Amino acid sequence: MRVLIIEAIIHLPWCRSLKDKRRVRQGLIDRLVRRHRVSVKEVDCQDIWQTLCLGIAAVVISESAAQPLEESIHETVALHSNGEIREWNVDVV
Repeated sequence: MRVLIIEAIIHLPWCRSLKDKRRVRQGLIDRLVRRHRVSVKEVDCQDIWQTLCLGIAAVVISESAAQPLEESIHETVALHSNGEIREWNVDVV
């Protein structure tokens, strides 16, 4: 059994307040949890309006099973964040 860990840093240039960011964050977290059954938290940059830093974790059977899940999570984030993914760090432990 392995743990897939993803750190995503997303730039949201159109956000003008923490309310805008919160709307994106909550919608994205809800969608990831429902669709992929992962754990998601905002791990950094809480006070920066245009930067969203998410930590995503999931238990997978094997390292080979982690790759399709990671790709699917990446696609979901790219489509539903309305921002630009600046960093995407993946680790399988």
